[in-house]
Amino acid sequence: MPLQMMAERETETDAREEAWVIATNPDFPIRARNVNWFLERGGSIKEVRLTESETGEWSVWLRLAGRSGEHRLAMFKSDEPRLYRDVGRAIAMCRDDFGYFGPITLSTDRQPQTAGSSPGSSQDLGAT
Repeated sequence: MPLQMMAERETETDAREEAWVIATNPDFPIRARNVNWFLERGGSIKEVRLTESETGEWSVWLRLAGRSGEHRLAMFKSDEPRLYRDVGRAIAMCRDDFGYFGPITLSTDRQPQTAGSSPGSSQDLGAT
């Protein structure tokens, strides 16, 4: 096979393999298998952010090296977010599944239940 044809085939294959990250929408969901595929091919995770919803569930947001925007980790075979009830499990997943040991930012959408309670009150801490 001529060298030029081989180079063209490699370029075609590379373009197909890269298609999953073309979108730059910051809400673009990504599945764990795609992240692992990206990492296996020399990519890296730049940043991880865990966001707590008002219901107390945590979603994982990733910034990938060389890619713009954040990608929300999605469930298997779905674009719905992969949610964790325990922040410790979400952190363990980042370490165990992706080998990420860098900084992890935590943020929350939760609001105090009563406007009059102070941040350090025993009600907020769950003390009895």
